[in-house]
Amino acid sequence: MIMLTDADRGKAAGSNGSRPNPQARKSTDMNGSGPKARQRRLWIPDQIGGWAMALMPGLAGLLVGGPTWRSLLLMVAWAFCYCFEFTGSRWMVSHRAARFAPPALGYALLTAATGLILLIGTPGLLRWAPLYLVLGVLNFAAAWMRTERSWWNDIIAVIAACTLCLIAISLGSRFQKPEPGQGSVNTGYFGCQPNPAVDCFGSGFFPSAALPSIGVVSAAVFAVTQFGSVIFVKTMIRERGKTWCYLLSLAWNLALCLIGVAMVRTAGWWPLLTALLLLIRAALLPAISRRRRIPIKYVGLVECATSLLVFILVIAQADVMTAALTNLLNA
Repeated sequence: MIMLTDADRGKAAGSNGSRPNPQARKSTDMNGSGPKARQRRLWIPDQIGGWAMALMPGLAGLLVGGPTWRSLLLMVAWAFCYCFEFTGSRWMVSHRAARFAPPALGYALLTAATGLILLIGTPGLLRWAPLYLVLGVLNFAAAWMRTERSWWNDIIAVIAACTLCLIAISLGSRFQKPEPGQGSVNTGYFGCQPNPAVDCFGSGFFPSAALPSIGVVSAAVFAVTQFGSVIFVKTMIRERGKTWCYLLSLAWNLALCLIGVAMVRTAGWWPLLTALLLLIRAALLPAISRRRRIPIKYVGLVECATSLLVFILVIAQADVMTAALTNLLNA
């Protein structure tokens, strides 16, 4: 989400009645700030790091669980949902300025349409509706109060994105098989086979198939690293130069390194190496930023690289990390 400037709010209120200058219009079109560019920015989220943090967990879940039409449609619906959250938050931040309404309404309809199709084919997803309803209400409340960049709203975004990783894995092809000895028993629309995460409420609101261990671990890996990214970005922008935030970022990433050390014997070096790279980023870039401000777009690119690094780790090491953490917790 983007906090609107006073100029943005003024533009949302309408034109001041002056006649447009053709030369000025031509100049702004050429440098990317003309009407077409502004219209595009209304519809397309322009935060590179935001795209990565929103989509990478779900995409990783799709690949780890094995693609199915359900998990693919889930990602389409989630992409529309992210665009709706972005445009809807702008509309709420502006306190319902007219120019922000069409994108929000358009993405709301697309999200509702794809979500309805998904729910018809996957009624088990209704178990996640209360969580996302609460997260959505809190998110838009933050936008209305213009606190959308607060710590608590960032945590909401992390929970929403990382839970999707778990959901996508539970809908994956690796789980679309009847349990041993069950055959084709109870395969009706709301039956428990072939996958309770898809169809079933007869086995409880949250059957084990809806919470596969590999999904929980993968979502947790994204959650702890994304929260580390939240702290890091704070040290680079809103909390830039504040020692307490810098130390918090270092402590968080150091804790991830210690977990990586504990997992070396069973999971290999990749989790630790990933954590070390995140720690180096958290240590060096804020220190550089204290002397010379780093443009926000470069911070976003760094977070894209971070998200990609964690994405590769999860899809390559999800099974290994799940076994390692299970052994570590049972030790």
